[in-house]
Amino acid sequence: MIPSSAFITVGESQKNLANVIARRSPGAEYAVLSRGHFSRVLAMVDEPLAAGADLPYWSFALRAYRATWNIENIYLGEEFPGIQYLTVHAALRRRKRISMLIHNVASLRRRLPLATFRLARLLDRVLCLSNESRRELMSRYGVPSERITVIGSRVDTDFFTPEPETPILRQVCSAGAVNRDYKTLIEAVRPLELETKIAADTAWRHSTSETRVEPLPPFVEMRSWGSYTNLRSLYAQSSVVVVPLQRPMLSGVTVALEAMAMAKPVILTRNAYVDEFLRDGDTGYFVEQGDVAGLRSKIQYLLEHPAEAAQMGQRAREWVLARYTVKSYVDKILSACGE
Repeated sequence: MIPSSAFITVGESQKNLANVIARRSPGAEYAVLSRGHFSRVLAMVDEPLAAGADLPYWSFALRAYRATWNIENIYLGEEFPGIQYLTVHAALRRRKRISMLIHNVASLRRRLPLATFRLARLLDRVLCLSNESRRELMSRYGVPSERITVIGSRVDTDFFTPEPETPILRQVCSAGAVNRDYKTLIEAVRPLELETKIAADTAWRHSTSETRVEPLPPFVEMRSWGSYTNLRSLYAQSSVVVVPLQRPMLSGVTVALEAMAMAKPVILTRNAYVDEFLRDGDTGYFVEQGDVAGLRSKIQYLLEHPAEAAQMGQRAREWVLARYTVKSYVDKILSACGE
């Protein structure tokens, strides 16, 4: 256990944690880090908070700072309420060693307080998910390289595991609501009339007219799959998992790793933030943003070469097991925080 330490985060509900224990949901870092590694765990989910855009974060951050007044080692697991906690710290300046994980360095909502208003200078250790994130933290946030730790990402490889008993259909699937370019995916499969399942109903309702296709073709189904168990089944029965991205930012990695953990070939839109999570032509394929013909070509190739697709999926599973397990992710966090 890290002496005189606190883990401050949004947290997960007891229902979610119960589902993890029952193997109805994948486990992630909170389930591990909240038990036995820090002297205190302060999670927003455990406190009744007032409604409002940012008010809960500020209210929680003030209480969390008071609760950690004499605690020296602080790990801020998320930008919010982490940024609010840092703002309080900027005013009160208690003696503390603070580490924080920054998930999305491309976000102005993060960069403005951390870089423009220089809150990042209060951090002793900055954790990030990719080498491109590290480069941006140095160039745009002004964080010295020696204070940055790249921890990659994670996936529960016991929950997301191959299901050899599940018949594989001539079907493509995708998932996720943030930064998805489903218009390109749909245009890519349209001439093929290929069954396409998209677990992301909210993405469609909130997307712009430039990225929305209405009505959906009859071979495309978009809806919530309802649970992680259902999502796992969707991956298992699909031949290919496609993660089409709109903007260059670190997104889609969770879906890609989940599919790769299930030994599925993945096609991911290339950008500098996600380049290291997939080996092009070996554990999956990259395509350029908006490249309908290129995406269609990769999908067709994998469908027409199922043995090669299966081998690619197996290499993807091995790649994830070697680099992106929850244990390796948590170990890097704890090492950066001082355990």
